[in-house]
Amino acid sequence: MANTIKIVKKRSKNRFGKNKADALKVQRLFWLTGHSVTLVCGLLFGVTYFFHVLLFFKYRSWKWLFLRVNENYSVIKGHRWYHSILRSTPQLLYRMSLIGVFSASGVTMYQNWGGLRPTWFDLLSSANFQATIIAVLWFLGGGKSIYRLLPFMILSFIHLKHYKTEFETEDRESVEKLSLENKELLHLIAYSEVFIAVTLLLDTLLMKNGETGFMFVIYAGFYWIRLNFSLYTQATVIRLLNKFEKKVPPKYYKQWNVVKKFLIGKVKNRKDNIEKATKNA
Repeated sequence: MANTIKIVKKRSKNRFGKNKADALKVQRLFWLTGHSVTLVCGLLFGVTYFFHVLLFFKYRSWKWLFLRVNENYSVIKGHRWYHSILRSTPQLLYRMSLIGVFSASGVTMYQNWGGLRPTWFDLLSSANFQATIIAVLWFLGGGKSIYRLLPFMILSFIHLKHYKTEFETEDRESVEKLSLENKELLHLIAYSEVFIAVTLLLDTLLMKNGETGFMFVIYAGFYWIRLNFSLYTQATVIRLLNKFEKKVPPKYYKQWNVVKKFLIGKVKNRKDNIEKATKNA
């Protein structure tokens, strides 16, 4: 869930000139471990998910156009203890990847808000808080899929790729530079978020289970928040609107332009606010 890349604070000094190494060292360890767990467990879960998709014909009935799932089917058969562990491994990897998100986002939020009393507006406009809430939704909600983990995995890859730089600096220019270097990956995150919304809508319409409708409503609410605060989400949705603009029926063209103008206005306002903050800094 990306807005721009968030920098982990560099080590500060106390009045005796000594580094406050202990606390920051633990925070960095949790941050690095969280992103590593998210990426590694997500990749391993992706392997199991790939084979699960390849064998869809074994647990879905063709008589129901492969829409009905046989919940009792399992590739790994047997009743020994290690059979149970192997069967539960994909679920464990999926949840461990989300626990990594909690760890990494928790450290960043603690560094941003530690000792302060942020308002709900501050929290809801924070990309890390949004990511944490969505991760909680996936953790508690039913079902598991690789596309739900993909935004977190990409973001963890970006952070791990530049972790040395993030540890050594925290100025705005460095943040913007790292974001620009990885803008295609950040746009990929935004595209994957749109795909998640579409799949949740389809699951709801097909009545896949009793939870998808609630998950879609909650996710749609937070996606609307991202449309208001995330530059890359706004830019990606504008790209999609431009691609499908020619296929819009003439009678809906007015509503189409209203949506585009809203998003373009949000992007412009964000750029203006950044320029004002830079001048006042």
